Amino acid sequence: MGARLFIRNDDVWTLDKEFCFFFEEAVKRDIPVVHAVIPGKMDQEAVEFLCRAKKKTPQLLDIVQHGWMHKNYSIDGTTKFEFGPLRDLRSQQEDIQLGLKKMREAFGEYFTPAFVPPYHSYDKVTLNVLGEEGFKVFSAGTRWSQKDKRFIEIPAQISFSRYEEGKASIRPAKEVLTEAAKAAVRRPLAGVLTHHKDFAGLGPRRELTRFFDCIAALKKKENWRVLLFSDILSASKGA
Repeated sequence: MGARLFIRNDDVWTLDKEFCFFFEEAVKRDIPVVHAVIPGKMDQEAVEFLCRAKKKTPQLLDIVQHGWMHKNYSIDGTTKFEFGPLRDLRSQQEDIQLGLKKMREAFGEYFTPAFVPPYHSYDKVTLNVLGEEGFKVFSAGTRWSQKDKRFIEIPAQISFSRYEEGKASIRPAKEVLTEAAKAAVRRPLAGVLTHHKDFAGLGPRRELTRFFDCIAALKKKENWRVLLFSDILSASKGA
């Protein structure tokens, strides 16, 4: 088996200029991207855009659920979370169900039943609710990995953004690619996490295009594949 990679772009909810730039740069290079949509914030223009794109080029994007409102319930200002500590079964269940209902109504057959917890935070209650609601894929980070046989777990190990003192900066594309190549050798699937909003300005955009150019070149090699969650889900059903 060759190297396998996925790209997950979080915090999608509106067609701002950063999202449009990110989306267009990926599509014109035929690079598949999993877009994690915030159901409680998404606007109609973004919904219609994503539906048109999924209908036109289904092989280039997945639409998955990214929490509910992406609200931070932390009271100590350290570890952020929308799901997990201080949130009981009922509150988590209500938010996940509300988000799922909106995603299904908005995207119908274009929705892939995958869940991305905001801030990569969750607990066993979260996983139990997701299992009851029929989610098939769970994608967080590697920080609090809890293996659960009810889901295909697809963690994103590599972040394109760096966060220090509450501020975001973009890492060099070469650095991200090096980490991705190493992860693809060590793991069955390597994952790169992006936040399109962080690619504002000439410098960050230049790093993004460099990254996409390299990924496009790697895709031409027989032993490299860039996958969507729906690809992995389909493969698991046929196994």
